[in-house]
Amino acid sequence: MITHYISSVPEVREGFGLTINHYNSGRISAALAGHGGICALNYYGQQRIEDRDFFKGSETSAFNKLFRIQVVLDGLAYFPEFKRTRHLPFGYQSECELAGVRLRHDLVLDENVLFQRVTVLSNPEKLSVRARLLFHDHLWAPVAGRSHTTWEIDSAGRFQSIVTDQASGEAVETRIVVGSSRAVRSESRHGTFMNYMESLEAAESTVFYVAFNPSVAVDADCEARMDAKLSEYAQELAEGIRFDTGNPTLDSALNNCAPMVKALCIGDRPGAIKASQSYWVWGWDSMVHAEAYLWSGHTQIVRDMLDFYRDTADPVHGVAHAMESDFSLKHSMAPSAQCLYTVMLYNYFAATGDEATLNKHLPFAKEIVARAGEACSKHSRLSTGLGFYPDHPQMLGHTPEDVSMINNSLYLQALQALESLTGEYTELCAQVQGDMETILWDDEVGYWLDSVGEADQDPRKYYPLYGQLYVSPFGAVPKATEIPRMSRFLREHFLFEQGIYMFPPTMPGFMADGNQLGAYYPSVDRYYWNLMNQSGCRDAIEDFEQIVTYFWKEHSYPEGLTHETVNADPATDNPGGKQAFAAKAWFCDAIELHLGLRVYLNGFSLNPLAGERPFRLHNFVLRGKRIHFESLGNGAQARIRLNGQLLESELIPWERLSEDNTLRIEFED
Repeated sequence: MITHYISSVPEVREGFGLTINHYNSGRISAALAGHGGICALNYYGQQRIEDRDFFKGSETSAFNKLFRIQVVLDGLAYFPEFKRTRHLPFGYQSECELAGVRLRHDLVLDENVLFQRVTVLSNPEKLSVRARLLFHDHLWAPVAGRSHTTWEIDSAGRFQSIVTDQASGEAVETRIVVGSSRAVRSESRHGTFMNYMESLEAAESTVFYVAFNPSVAVDADCEARMDAKLSEYAQELAEGIRFDTGNPTLDSALNNCAPMVKALCIGDRPGAIKASQSYWVWGWDSMVHAEAYLWSGHTQIVRDMLDFYRDTADPVHGVAHAMESDFSLKHSMAPSAQCLYTVMLYNYFAATGDEATLNKHLPFAKEIVARAGEACSKHSRLSTGLGFYPDHPQMLGHTPEDVSMINNSLYLQALQALESLTGEYTELCAQVQGDMETILWDDEVGYWLDSVGEADQDPRKYYPLYGQLYVSPFGAVPKATEIPRMSRFLREHFLFEQGIYMFPPTMPGFMADGNQLGAYYPSVDRYYWNLMNQSGCRDAIEDFEQIVTYFWKEHSYPEGLTHETVNADPATDNPGGKQAFAAKAWFCDAIELHLGLRVYLNGFSLNPLAGERPFRLHNFVLRGKRIHFESLGNGAQARIRLNGQLLESELIPWERLSEDNTLRIEFED
């Protein structure tokens, strides 16, 4: 468990500190076990996405050496030990002292390469310091239809192997090279049971690497690539968006959101973003809560996504839900669910004012919404289609012909976005919202229904956390007058110690699929926190802190946590996992819970919520301008000052902003 944070970098003083942790960069990901050794190494190349696993070690036994580093001091071999271990989105840094020599050892992933480095920090006795790398040959991941050549050692001591995948019916080759920044001696023992690579001469620093499909020689720029990656991360934490809540664990979780999701971007294909260490490129995982990129100043990522999902859209099925390794369509969503693209375009333009990008993509965004309208119900203006989330909506009676709440929440927000942009959708917006508030609302319970059958208009009385999938400033508009009632219902029936249930355990539908329907998924909790803000629930601030810090102590942005007991789970579902949509959701949750932020075309508004401690947010970005928020006090009335001037209007127009701004919120009785 992580116990310390140095400028928001998670640090463990003794040992590795985690049972397992996952690191990512571009196409590559690695898992390290608590014993400090690599236990999995994955790479997404041109092979099937299901065949991402290349090497598997052990999470419990240190016998298996999977590219394990050793240090050779005056001819004696040592394992590097772990002290002051800092866990980064793409690797770790640690220190130790062996035989009087102080060392730092790092692991850094960079796009398609895993680097490991040993650096001498002090060596008062002038011992000879060399390094070596060990790897067993039996640790290839078992993948159907795969073969690989025997490791060959070239004249420079590099190991090379060609992996061939044929499960798709077409042979796909992946070249793997193991090398070093130093001159090395390499050998295989007992056939290739154990392979060794050892530096020939003493050096202050030695790097070993494992490269997948390297297009250029890696040896010469090992150190430079590692240092650039580490420097970029340090700069991001120092100069990028920064939360200060008074809780170091929560601050670290929120401040690492942007660097972590950036690490999942595919460097050779702008706009393509992995969903996690375990999933390839998924449309909704990437596009949902894209404000996390925008508000942290990473607008280029969203601009790239707008290009990418338009350019890769299928002429028949539209925007991809899931993709193959060549970025072709694997799964699609109902047209109404694809409206997430349109909402993302609105959010991008609202945050940037970039008219060229808006004009470039607006026709496609309108086309998506038109397709959703063409799939109209026979009984209303709501759009039909199988609910795109959770994974098995059929367990709650959904069919592709029915009216889904989660899909139509995106459809309505897209219509409201287009109405704001063009003024052409006034009547349709009103009709869809009216039908939603009539057909998908259960007035007896005071909350949203999950779906309605198209054939019989039968309301299915299941009540999802994502009553509206909140992804825009319009996300809480439907039934806004019922927000206090909905907030009470959610807080009473959904909240538990480690999260918020997707469906309430005291009502039908809970655990109907044995998994997600009894789980907490951060990706769909944004509506909950926005309602808590709008209903003035101050206790929600402590609830949010408790949930996020529980997972972050295990360096996790969880996909989900399946939970069906009264007492706490003994462990998280996937400790050390890094799910992009969870990080982005929490990022937005924190801002909207504390500040009640809404970003519109003509400015932004706030509905601040007082907490027991001050809330500060630095280097927030809108329209290319920085804003520093500070919320103080716990009184009943909020007074807001922008650059020292008291604000009288709820909306803060863009022309009021300077290049650098301070927005101070003072709560008074």
